[in-house]
Amino acid sequence: MEKQEIVCYCSNVTKEQILNALDQGAKTLNDIRRMTGACTKGNCKELSPRKT
Repeated sequence: MEKQEIVCYCSNVTKEQILNALDQGAKTLNDIRRMTGACTKGNCKELSPRKT
């Protein structure tokens, strides 16, 4: 997975942004959500190009 790969499609959050949040002290999923906005809108599945 490349650092610029989108992990959260609803908020357009990349792997790199999540790794940066961890480097800045995020310890929990809630920390990552708060710091990046990931997984906060609830429609990643609909927006994902990997729909199944």
